Amino acid sequence: MSERITITDVRERAINLNRRIVSTGRHVQAQQRNGYVALDEYQGAACIRTITVGTKREVADFLYAMMVGIDLSRSNPIT
Repeated sequence: MSERITITDVRERAINLNRRIVSTGRHVQAQQRNGYVALDEYQGAACIRTITVGTKREVADFLYAMMVGIDLSRSNPIT
């Protein structure tokens, strides 16, 4: 059985992702809306767009995939 994902888990993953993208001047924020969780992208205080909306687990998985993608893009290729 998989572990239960809470809104706190989702927000912690968003904080973790924001550490990786701090140099871009943008950040993401997870918010609960109408029984779902929305992941929004911000530049400063301005919301640029809603990236995705889903269950807590779906958004948590999406954030994890974003972190892996960023890490892979920054890794040195094997030579």
